[in-house]
Amino acid sequence: MTNNSSAANRSSSRQLSKQTVIGALVVLAALELAFWFFLVRPLSNREAEQQALTANLVEQVTAKRDSVERLRDAKAKVDAAAAAGDELLAELTFEHQTTFSELLTEIGAAAKEAGVEVRETNYESDTIEGNDKYGMVTISANFRGSYESLVKLLHRLDRSPKFLIVERLGAAPRDDGQLAISMRIDAFVRDL
Repeated sequence: MTNNSSAANRSSSRQLSKQTVIGALVVLAALELAFWFFLVRPLSNREAEQQALTANLVEQVTAKRDSVERLRDAKAKVDAAAAAGDELLAELTFEHQTTFSELLTEIGAAAKEAGVEVRETNYESDTIEGNDKYGMVTISANFRGSYESLVKLLHRLDRSPKFLIVERLGAAPRDDGQLAISMRIDAFVRDL
């Protein structure tokens, strides 16, 4: 009998009661819920935050690319404007090596075309403060001619392909009906 009772004890100890199984399932469900609540759900929130951060970074990268493109376009326009400006300055100014001969030619041609006699000319060059690339040449010239010739001379100097500034002009009548004309003209020189 002792054999029978020990076999019964073993089989009853192997069988769990319904309440134990339900309790174990409740504990397992609670652990599962806690696992989801404390580990899975925060991971989902982090993933959503990371997706939002990624979307924000993509927007920032797109905005920066657009900004870089606008800056490249602006730089290209500035470079084109600088090249056009340099070209214009090259057209309007005299080259340092040939300044005096070009000025003599320009003033002589203007005087001849206007019918004015060139009497004497003096030149002096000076640097422009704050600019190492350009300088100024001042020409003091005396002419003799009629009033109409003076007007033609001024018109011709105004239409010169080089940038000339008539800084001072004086005209005095002479006994022979002509005018004694004195001018001070400024011209700009590059690579001084």
